[in-house]
Amino acid sequence: MKIRKPKLFILFLALGLALVLVGCKAAEPIVQPTAETIIEYVEVTVVVEPTPVPPTPTPEPTPLPDQSAQLAAWEASPHGNTWGEGKGPNTWCSRCHSPQNWDPAAVIGPPPACFSCKFPADAEMRIAPGNAFIPEEEWIGIPCETCHIMENDVATVNAWLNPISMEYVAVNTTTELCEKCHVTTTGTGNPVRSAVDHQITLGGPAHLNYAGFIDEEIPPQYCTDCHDPHTQQPKGCVDCHEIDAAAHAGGRYVNMAEKVTCMACHDASGAEVGPHPDEAMGGVFTTLLTEVGRSGPTTSAIVSHSIQYTVACDRCHFEANAWELPVYDEEGNVPEPTAAPTP
Repeated sequence: MKIRKPKLFILFLALGLALVLVGCKAAEPIVQPTAETIIEYVEVTVVVEPTPVPPTPTPEPTPLPDQSAQLAAWEASPHGNTWGEGKGPNTWCSRCHSPQNWDPAAVIGPPPACFSCKFPADAEMRIAPGNAFIPEEEWIGIPCETCHIMENDVATVNAWLNPISMEYVAVNTTTELCEKCHVTTTGTGNPVRSAVDHQITLGGPAHLNYAGFIDEEIPPQYCTDCHDPHTQQPKGCVDCHEIDAAAHAGGRYVNMAEKVTCMACHDASGAEVGPHPDEAMGGVFTTLLTEVGRSGPTTSAIVSHSIQYTVACDRCHFEANAWELPVYDEEGNVPEPTAAPTP
């Protein structure tokens, strides 16, 4: 019988070696599974309430200028009171006295009723065939819009309202505006016979701005430099000129100031000079104008616009003057008595 133990031994030995080799082999690392990052996008609608916007504040309206003082002054002025039976309340004279009542077809009628008017010596109103009478309730006069562009019942810039087209005409100066009415057409051959003599001419050497001027202040150039446009009242000379009362007029000014107007001495137009025809004025000496009209001669006080520096005292203080004033020569000196002729 054959013995096989060695083969079996060899088999177990080989198996053991294999196990030892396997056990001695380095352990391989364990690989962990990789985690996959999953990003999910979720659409979310967020409702945001709008921030309230404060309302834009309404600007306060610009207050209209207060022109009540100018209006009151105008209402009491000659321009605010142009209607009167003796002021030419007709469609011809209204060309200046109430432009919006003017009728361009109006003409001066034949004598004795040339105008629809009542003259001082008339007992009743004269009614002329060429210019209709306008009653007071229909008389427009010279309102603000005649001389100003009106906006929201407020007078703005100066302009002349053409009474025919009712459109405004631009003016460059206040004098240009005044001369829309204060104009002289006498002797111009005006075909519509609108002969008037209302223009005021600034004359004399004192106020004319020719070839420069003497003082630092520019002399008056426009009507409103001296006249208030709403009252029409002129400034007094002392409003612009300082007077040395003790030295003025050879020291006589103190006694003259209340009795003589500046123009009575400084007039350069050659106007008449004498006591004011209105007794309420107390006989103050002023410049005068005598006119011969349909009712005879009338004398009225005027404001001279021709002014001179020098004064001729013998203009009033001449011998045998009607007012029994003392006699002076041109320079205000008492003249030497004239020697009686030798027989």
